[in-house]
Amino acid sequence: MRHRLLTVAVPTLLALLLAGCASVREGRETRGHDGRDAHMAQAPSVAGVAEESFGKPGWARKGDFSLSGQRVRYERGAERLALFEPLPGNLRAPLNFSWQGPTGESSTVCEAWAQEVSANGRLTDSKPWVLSCRWGSAPAAMLQIGEGQMRRGKLSREGAYRRGELTVGLRSVHLLEGNAQPRTAAVGYEMLHQGTVVGSLDLSGSQPRLRRPDPATPLGRAVTEAALALALVWEPS
Repeated sequence: MRHRLLTVAVPTLLALLLAGCASVREGRETRGHDGRDAHMAQAPSVAGVAEESFGKPGWARKGDFSLSGQRVRYERGAERLALFEPLPGNLRAPLNFSWQGPTGESSTVCEAWAQEVSANGRLTDSKPWVLSCRWGSAPAAMLQIGEGQMRRGKLSREGAYRRGELTVGLRSVHLLEGNAQPRTAAVGYEMLHQGTVVGSLDLSGSQPRLRRPDPATPLGRAVTEAALALALVWEPS
């Protein structure tokens, strides 16, 4: 009987130890050799753009913060939200926020729903959900992001932000600078206009870091609004 218990317990213990080691290893990958936060791999088109840190290490349900002197207020529908984790309790109203930008206040209301699990989702044991946000200020804008493509064995999140005739593509990034092994969850997002990366949101550290065009321009406004939505449905590792 004792021999049978050991036969069951040893493989289980080994599996738990390996899972723990993988978790520690992935956590270490978010830190540089000097102990500081690692960085998301950047496209050449935005590599020289200055970073703006914003927000705080833990979002909580509601609060406010400043983005380069521009005030942002938010309220979330759950203590924890992440596009790479299951939707908590089929939450329908995950987020609303307002941003006091250069052209005035911009208010956003977001909805969420679970997608039917695709073949890719089953392959990666992922449960992607869709985030959909609307801005009512003229012309009205909409953002939607959900399951994307399989990239190097990882299931991405992809979507778009649209305001009038302007469309900005959104896609998750899974590579850290100097690390060839992609992570399962995103380390950030890229914003694309006409096929070129024009902005990025680095989520590899304890606070979001944004690279964007001038927020007073239509393109800069679009990148900023999309980045705020994506940052607020992310949790620091």
